Amino acid sequence: MARAGRMSTGERLKVLLLTNVPTPYANPLYARIKETAGWELTVCYVSTVNDAIGWAEEALAARVAHETIVLDRQRPGLRSGLGSHGAAAVALVERLWRARPDCVVVCGYTQLPQTAALAWAAATGTPYVLMGDANYYADHAAGWRRMAKRAWVGRAVRRASGVIAMGKANRLFWEAYGALPERLYESPWYVVDNDHFARAAAERGAEARAWRARHGLEGAAVFLYVGRLIARKGVDRLIRAAGLAPGGPGAAVVIAGDGPERAALEELSRAGARVVYTGRVANSELPLYYAAADALVLPSGDEPWGVVVNEAMASGLPVVAHRHCGAAVDLVGPDNGVLLETLTVEELAAALGRLATSEARRRALGRRSREKVAAWSVAAAARGFVRAVEGAVEGAAGRRGERT
Repeated sequence: MARAGRMSTGERLKVLLLTNVPTPYANPLYARIKETAGWELTVCYVSTVNDAIGWAEEALAARVAHETIVLDRQRPGLRSGLGSHGAAAVALVERLWRARPDCVVVCGYTQLPQTAALAWAAATGTPYVLMGDANYYADHAAGWRRMAKRAWVGRAVRRASGVIAMGKANRLFWEAYGALPERLYESPWYVVDNDHFARAAAERGAEARAWRARHGLEGAAVFLYVGRLIARKGVDRLIRAAGLAPGGPGAAVVIAGDGPERAALEELSRAGARVVYTGRVANSELPLYYAAADALVLPSGDEPWGVVVNEAMASGLPVVAHRHCGAAVDLVGPDNGVLLETLTVEELAAALGRLATSEARRRALGRRSREKVAAWSVAAAARGFVRAVEGAVEGAAGRRGERT
């Protein structure tokens, strides 16, 4: 049977989704997609290890309803010669030829497995949907790199049967590279289980108050950072700003995460700001720190999305972030936090000071955060994704019909 006719005959659509590594928030989304669409869904991960992200392998441990394949484990003998991505690319192409999916969803466009998936789709005439966390405001390629990127990404975008926009900054990126309006679909892909974070933060309230007391944070306005401790995240800026923040009982910082910058940040902390380092935190333990905090601060300028913003908002926290952070573009405003313009220490200190002086204001902003993030739900993301894939398959079939 021709693949173009599967949906019209009621036969289950075969969809293969390629992404880099397991993420803690994705399994509920994949389960909802399968439930919503009834597809034969296969999720292929390039690897379970990515030091640049820092999620533990626990993200893959949960029982899932879809078929899950870790590609670089399929051909372990090739890893020593080709590396993880080379081995994954070979395993992926073998899988594609065996399974012959009706649609391939490719997350990203630069790495070898993604390139192999796009090449296979072009060679076989299989419709593909392109998605990724690219942010228009963080697209800083210049010179020959800019020219090469425009040629490669533009070609991948124009040939796609569908492109998924994950928010305003992401949509602007795809449009800048030639996405056709009729092939551009919306899905708030970066979502978390909002109800889980709201419930878990409330349940751990007493534990969080005791934790604050143990660390001498009673009476302080506690600003939380969650993420890797690397230079581009700007955590040093947050520590300096907390030391300057005016008003109220003062600001304290809780840093939930670890990384190569930790020693330097701890040395900086000795200059006066109250800072508590938790080390690396399992995803299951994050609600404790959201419950212990008064606001989330994301002090980096180059942030494709920032799913911690979703988690914090679902937990009822105000958010301080740069206006070009992907999540902040869609989710943060003066009604639920502070959008930073320049990311200077002085601007950030002023923002922390405004929040530190009024507990009532923080609570009001936090309530609004919870209201706003409700629209960015697992159900909404699944609906958008299903529309994109089915629209792409139908559109590709229609274009084939016009040519014949």
